[in-house]
Amino acid sequence: MRLVTVVTVFLTLGVRGVDVEQSPPALSVREGASYTLQCNFSTFPQSVNWHFQNPEGRIIHLFYIPSGTKQDGRLNATTVPKEGSSSL
Repeated sequence: MRLVTVVTVFLTLGVRGVDVEQSPPALSVREGASYTLQCNFSTFPQSVNWHFQNPEGRIIHLFYIPSGTKQDGRLNATTVPKEGSSSL
């Protein structure tokens, strides 16, 4: 399998002053493998957006997901407001 050298995925929130913890903080991925990024919030925001930054530095919006689960191709995102968490 081919190692993907740079993958940046991040979350933006629709409120200021929210502490966010991402687990794992960073990861290296192999093509075709499955991985999960988990984010937990101190206060649940009004909007949750997942983004991807490609190797050229361009930021690509993946999901707007205030609650529930969404799928796009091989990507799945889930947000659980009561738990203050979102995963991709």
